[in-house]
Amino acid sequence: MNAFRTYLTLLLTFGLAVSCKQHAVVAEKDDNPIPDSVINKTETAPVEMDDVAESVKLNGKVIPNESKQAKVYALVSGKIKSLSVELGDYVKQGQPMAVLQSTEVAGVTNDLSLAQSNADITKKNLESTEELYKSNLATEKDLTSARLEFNKASSELNRATQVSSITGGSNATYVLKAPINGTVIEKTITNNSEVRQDNNASLFTVADLSVVWVIASVYESDINKIHIGDNVIVNTLSAPEKNYQGRIDKIYDVLDPASRTMKVRISMSNPHNELKPEMFATINVKGKSEGSMLSIPSKAVVLDDSKQYVVVKKDKKQLIIKPIKVIKRIGDKSFVTGLNEGDQVVINSQVFLYEALNTK
Repeated sequence: MNAFRTYLTLLLTFGLAVSCKQHAVVAEKDDNPIPDSVINKTETAPVEMDDVAESVKLNGKVIPNESKQAKVYALVSGKIKSLSVELGDYVKQGQPMAVLQSTEVAGVTNDLSLAQSNADITKKNLESTEELYKSNLATEKDLTSARLEFNKASSELNRATQVSSITGGSNATYVLKAPINGTVIEKTITNNSEVRQDNNASLFTVADLSVVWVIASVYESDINKIHIGDNVIVNTLSAPEKNYQGRIDKIYDVLDPASRTMKVRISMSNPHNELKPEMFATINVKGKSEGSMLSIPSKAVVLDDSKQYVVVKKDKKQLIIKPIKVIKRIGDKSFVTGLNEGDQVVINSQVFLYEALNTK
């Protein structure tokens, strides 16, 4: 009897152990092959309606607007006595930029002084001769001669005055002044520099940078995609996240024989002086729209046996595979069918997730 009780106890114990083991195995089984921790770390992008428009990426640089800049030359030779501006300074129209000491200015000033004195003398002589003529103390020939001398002196005074006004300066001093409001973008002189009469190089260049040009290069294969009036987005290295809006306003219909590229110009408003001359720029040209379609990032597409799929995240806890068809690729976007607007497609490790879901 005791032996039977012992046997029954062992049998019940074994049965409970087997039952617990089976329950443990069932509890460990999971229908979802992707752990929640992995799902939570997936990055997604929404499916959006977007314009189907061909875009072209160009490279270029910022330059001053040629119609809003002025070069400053010295009309006389001399030696730079002082400089009051430096490269990058903002100047106002008429502001002194540099002062020269010039023998030419001294000569012009002396000529003007002599011409003025001669005009004054001949005027007094004419007035005196006229009085004598009225009193019959001077002949008509004397009066005519006095008038001729006065006219010659007046003409010489007018010439000297014009030369002085064009040349500028006085007492051997010549002042270079800013011709327009703007920024000094070029400076080729220093203190004590010699400025020669035959020097044809500008001493300063002043540019109004409130409007600048972006000159972009177009390769031959993209020429037919570029049109006057096309909207563009300009990005710079200094602020790559900022989009500057503009449009193409000129196409230079010639090719550079060295680079085999054509130049296009974009005029850009620059009220805060963020676009500076010689900055490199990336230009995205958006062509004419062909309509709207659902778009996703191209990197979300998974290819398998010549077919296209995406991994879609649903309810933040579930990943599913959806077959799609890519109609067109433009840049980093793919225009597709087979999805709904607002769907969230996975854009990181999507190939790994696709394989894991496919083995379920």
